[in-house]
Amino acid sequence: RVEAALRRAGKPQTSQTCQKTLSYKNLNLFPLSRKTTVHGKEVALTAHEYDILYLLVENPQKVFTRERLYELVWQGGYYGENNTVNVHVSNIRKKLKELAPEEEYIQTVYGIGFKMKE
Repeated sequence: RVEAALRRAGKPQTSQTCQKTLSYKNLNLFPLSRKTTVHGKEVALTAHEYDILYLLVENPQKVFTRERLYELVWQGGYYGENNTVNVHVSNIRKKLKELAPEEEYIQTVYGIGFKMKE
């Protein structure tokens, strides 16, 4: 409840601002600077792309529905069929693939949503 109230108030969530580095395979996220690296090379992500990737890396086994990602990242209700999340995930994949063509990081769970690939 507290985190939801803070999110609505526009304040940063404590779990994201306190962690120093979040890692998955060769991917590193630095929450304080909102920087992302693959194999030590920086990846230029938009704010929404970073937030989506952060949620997925923070919970690598969890499958997020498109609706849930939209609600968490855009901090608003989901209003029906929208391709926004798909486009952002596609952009993240392209940017990561440029620096790590041999790796796939985000897996589509058909009919459900997305999670980190094992």
